[in-house]
Amino acid sequence: MSSRDAIVNILPLAASVADDKKGLVVSASEVNPNMSPRPLNARTFSGRRKVSQEAAEGQEQHHFGYDGEEDTANRLGQFYMKVVNFNVITRNAVYILPVAALLAIPLAVFATTASESRAGGIRLCGLFIWLEIVWASLWVAKLIARILPYIFTFLCGIVSSGTRKYRLVLVALEIPLSLFLWSIVSWATTSVIQVFDKGKEQPDWINILGRVLIASIAVTGVFLVQKVIVQLIGINYHRKQFQARISANKFKTMMLDQLYESSRSLFPAYCPEFLDEDYVILTGVESSNPSNSRLLGGLGRVGEDVTNVFGNMTSEIVGAQGSNPTSAHSVVVKALEMKTSTEALARRLWMSFVAEGKDALYQEDIIQILGSHRTEEAEHIFSTLDADCNGDVSLDEMIMTVVEVARERKALARSMHDVTQAVRVLDRFLSVIVVVCVAMIYAAFFSSGFAKYLATIGTQIAAISFALAGTAQEFLGSCIFLFVKHPYDVGDRVDIDKTPMIVEHVSLLYTVFRRVDNNKTVQIPNIVSNNMWIENVSRSKAMKEQISMTINSSTSFDDIELLRKELQTFLTSHDNKRDFMPTLELDILSVGDMKQLELRVEVTHKSNWSNEMLRATRRNKLMCALIASLRAVPIYSPGSGGPLAGEPANPGYSVTISREEAEAARTKFDAEKAAKRLVAHAPKVADAAPQAVSSAVDAKSYLRPADVSATSSGRPSADLGRDPEHKNKLGLRRTD
Repeated sequence: MSSRDAIVNILPLAASVADDKKGLVVSASEVNPNMSPRPLNARTFSGRRKVSQEAAEGQEQHHFGYDGEEDTANRLGQFYMKVVNFNVITRNAVYILPVAALLAIPLAVFATTASESRAGGIRLCGLFIWLEIVWASLWVAKLIARILPYIFTFLCGIVSSGTRKYRLVLVALEIPLSLFLWSIVSWATTSVIQVFDKGKEQPDWINILGRVLIASIAVTGVFLVQKVIVQLIGINYHRKQFQARISANKFKTMMLDQLYESSRSLFPAYCPEFLDEDYVILTGVESSNPSNSRLLGGLGRVGEDVTNVFGNMTSEIVGAQGSNPTSAHSVVVKALEMKTSTEALARRLWMSFVAEGKDALYQEDIIQILGSHRTEEAEHIFSTLDADCNGDVSLDEMIMTVVEVARERKALARSMHDVTQAVRVLDRFLSVIVVVCVAMIYAAFFSSGFAKYLATIGTQIAAISFALAGTAQEFLGSCIFLFVKHPYDVGDRVDIDKTPMIVEHVSLLYTVFRRVDNNKTVQIPNIVSNNMWIENVSRSKAMKEQISMTINSSTSFDDIELLRKELQTFLTSHDNKRDFMPTLELDILSVGDMKQLELRVEVTHKSNWSNEMLRATRRNKLMCALIASLRAVPIYSPGSGGPLAGEPANPGYSVTISREEAEAARTKFDAEKAAKRLVAHAPKVADAAPQAVSSAVDAKSYLRPADVSATSSGRPSADLGRDPEHKNKLGLRRTD
């Protein structure tokens, strides 16, 4: 794949729902051109490659993409562009010769007719000779700066190939390095000005010019150091953070190129079997009305045919197949721009490769299509498609893989753009510091009393530093957080303070997030995020999920093992082994208050939780299986597992006993309780036993006649409740 391949944006990953079904099996040689297209709403997603007709072999192709526009110019402009673009000699000649010719005019004048013209006793002819040398030395310095990366690559490649990556630093430093070399050459050749007046004392203007050039050397040196620092940060950051991701995404895109080329060799473009998919791949629009889909597809094909003519001409001239809009790479890159076309591309690839009578793609299918001589490459491609490592690739899995490739392309483009912007902000900040240093350098060279003001300047800088201490601390902390720690990229799913969010934009001083729970936009300063716990879900591998529950304390060990077997059967089933690892952990964490057990179930997913929709689907499936397994064993919740109170199996009873039986039972219980103690209590004086009054006893037998008559008349006796010997709340007293 070409290194000029542009990273194309695509919509975020979304789950697709498609049933794996066995359907029509048609080979490329058996396609009926008169067959009517299948309705869009009656598509069957299953394999259509006939095993007996496998003769096509894919070929690896490397294409170049064209993402520019051709500018038009008049004839003079076209002639100028031809001369400039002819070769490097003509291009530099166009830039050098006009200015050199202009400088040669006064040089010729002061060398002939005005040869005695002087400035401070020095002939002006020497000055213009020096100017010609300075102008030519600028382009010589630029030439040296341009060829220096190639020399560095050749020499360092002999010692270690790993140092070749710093060639990019030298390429980016072409202008600062050219200026630095130019200033050195300009200062070193100032003696040419006095070439016709040797032995004379230098005038003041030459001394001033010399100080200017020496100061320029220092200034360009500071400028070069600043650019070196910025480029090292940028190169190291990009190499560290994006090289692996870019390489992996380029390989997957090239893999899709090869698969699509092989698919077209089996089923030509716009054949009846894949007419709907090809139209969606071309237009990116999926309509429920077949006529609308065909109309949009027909218009797209007309435009494609027109651009194809010019694309073929460009590819013949340039020698790059990427200029051809119908090349496999161009079609794949265009399809990855939108979600609908991406899913259509995945369906076309899967259905064209799956063999007759099969509902999944196997490694043997890819080997048979690519050829036995490309077995290793086919195995690598299949391992990329088979993300869950279960030995086959379903349609849903194929769609998820292709959509993930497109999503990663978009995330890479946005991440690299945001990081580039952050590096530019850092470059601007350092440029301000360089400007201050430039002013101080020139002041030091041209002011004899500059040293006297250093103390005053230092005091003012110290005062400003106190005022800007917070800003400087935030800036430095943000730089370290972004370029050194770098906890996330654009598109990553992260948890900050247990809040699930997705990174939308990364800047030097702040980051913009989108919350997963309510879709709100949150902006957090990087200096604040630097002090938080950040959990990057997208960078995580296979993630574990722990589910805690409380169960009845009467649950036996055998029941827990039965639960383990039920869940193990669920995890290893054909439909679920794509989503979960076969490992399972059941732990009893505590017994609580001895009335319940706290049980924890630990299950490992086969991917991380960056895709929220996929995570929710898997979790829902797991929770339903868990509750079904608990009911199948069965395992009950605390306090349950028996019949409810009042049911026939658990009726309620009311028992009436006499006072003597109750006292005897109480005395027996107290004696048994005391006998169970390890150390007996010391004997105590027994309290008088309370007198229980039966509700069936007639109250009149406990009252005097006067009291009864008083209560009957509604006027209680004055003696009620006053007798200290009474023992009841009503003040009733026993009559002897």
